[in-house]
Amino acid sequence: MGRIRGLFGLALAGLALAACSGSPSGSGSTGGAGTPSARAGFGGPPPPAVDISDVGEEIFQAPSNNIFCSLTASAVRCDIVRKTWAPPSKPADCELDWGNGMYIEAGKAGITCTGDTLIGSAKQTLDYGKGLRSGTVVCESVSTGLTCRDEKTKRGFTLAVARYSIF
Repeated sequence: MGRIRGLFGLALAGLALAACSGSPSGSGSTGGAGTPSARAGFGGPPPPAVDISDVGEEIFQAPSNNIFCSLTASAVRCDIVRKTWAPPSKPADCELDWGNGMYIEAGKAGITCTGDTLIGSAKQTLDYGKGLRSGTVVCESVSTGLTCRDEKTKRGFTLAVARYSIF
């Protein structure tokens, strides 16, 4: 299961979002059956160099139409449509939908507890080999998954169909 360092409230691009807080649990990465398309950040070969563009705020999707993200200068939230991995147990204080995505806020990364979705809201596709940076938060899209990180704290996540990682 993915390591949860802490869950904090997240509000992105005017979306109403309630987040849960919890104590660290789980260990390492989680995964279903490993597939070649889900090796980003999981011991596979390093991804190719990514061309990163600076933006203000952006709502984007991965080329697979499986991951949708909202990026601001200090936060990112990504929701996933299809996944074969399971999140850790739902924290008691999460009264909404648990484990349908990842986020970075206040320099920390975690699993979402939300009452809404970003799915279908993207106006831009972040092609493989491309990245977007807003403030200290950068997201990179490669065919093996999406990785977002806070460049200041080095915290982030990798999200793919078969696996996720929080670092």
